[in-house]
Amino acid sequence: MATIQVLLDESGAILGTTRSPDTASGESAPEHVGLLAGPGQQLVEIEVADGLLEGSPAELHAHLRASLLG
Repeated sequence: MATIQVLLDESGAILGTTRSPDTASGESAPEHVGLLAGPGQQLVEIEVADGLLEGSPAELHAHLRASLLG
């Protein structure tokens, strides 16, 4: 299982996802990278099967829509 962050807008539409916590690489990269919710947005963390992260973003978002908004 993997933990991901899901950023939702006011209507519950998925704006983006990222693994949580994610790390950046490079000389001046921050220690951790994540999403930040703005006004009217919501950030949730959920666990998903590792296999879901191997597919396309469209497949992941379709699964999340069914799971979160189902």
